[in-house]
Amino acid sequence: MGSEKKSRLPAIVATAVAVPVAVVAGVLVFNAIAPRAEDPAPQDLSPVSVEVPALSEEDAVICLALTATAPETAGGLQARPVSGGEGGASAAEAVMAYGDPAVLATCGVEPVAVEDTALVYKLNGVCWYSDEAGVEWTTLDRQVPVAVNVPESNEQPVDVLNDLSTVIAAKVPAAAEAPTGCA
Repeated sequence: MGSEKKSRLPAIVATAVAVPVAVVAGVLVFNAIAPRAEDPAPQDLSPVSVEVPALSEEDAVICLALTATAPETAGGLQARPVSGGEGGASAAEAVMAYGDPAVLATCGVEPVAVEDTALVYKLNGVCWYSDEAGVEWTTLDRQVPVAVNVPESNEQPVDVLNDLSTVIAAKVPAAAEAPTGCA
């Protein structure tokens, strides 16, 4: 009986070593042949050349307060530097850009006139109006209007607008009047 135990010992040791090695080898082989999720294409985060609106001194101060506190991401899109602006305000004082293709948020645009019955959207304390395509969004209830151009390829413009609305509500004072739907 004692010799039977001695002859099993090498088999037990071999099994104790072989099983973990086989498991590790199986995991390595599986990871090598398993399909991988495709890495997203790298985003172009180079500076975006933009046009800068002509701003009064008061509007320039408000726009600078907005852009100086702009979030690093909006709707999951990374902030990008902007360039442009001849003679007046620099692009960084009035425009924010996010993602690739770039979502552009421009402070100090011309106000949009809408009828009281127009469809408006209240997002995080800011009232927005959009064109039919949902590409150009403009604030309706701010002293200094802000326009956000969201490329059609962006499937969720509201995600970007929600993130930007928070800082717009904090930094751009509300207008004395706004369309009925903005109340």
